[in-house]
Amino acid sequence: MKLIKFTVAVLLVMFAVNVNVKADDLNKKKMEQVTKEILDMMVKGDNTSEKLRKYISEDWLDSKKLNVKKYLINNYSPESFEILYAGGDVCVATIGGSSWQHLLVFKFTEEYGAYKVVPRGISEASSEYIDPWNYVKDYICNSDKIEEPVPPEENK
Repeated sequence: MKLIKFTVAVLLVMFAVNVNVKADDLNKKKMEQVTKEILDMMVKGDNTSEKLRKYISEDWLDSKKLNVKKYLINNYSPESFEILYAGGDVCVATIGGSSWQHLLVFKFTEEYGAYKVVPRGISEASSEYIDPWNYVKDYICNSDKIEEPVPPEENK
């Protein structure tokens, strides 16, 4: 009888713990690693578009009936980046230079054990490019918009 109670208790604890774990959640470390690889390529700028093709979801390409070899993969030329968050199926990062900063959100899927990005789609800027990120917010910080404060007028 004690064995049955113990077994039921263990099963209840396992169930309670697993309730908070979503089956669709991907591994945060793997998403961060792939995001780092992608952003490192952008910083280095060595044939980035060609190298980024391997990170595009094959399932997404099939669903859109696209041949990745017929497209360039859109990218930036940042001086630096910072990964801010990874969770669920997204990884959020900022990229930037001395006077600008963009926010990028990469959406991930797991295909045959590899983490691939689910692109936003064909770039709005040019139909020759696929945007690998799922969302972008341009110029979240831009030094061109910074104005020097005006000194207060003195009482005359």
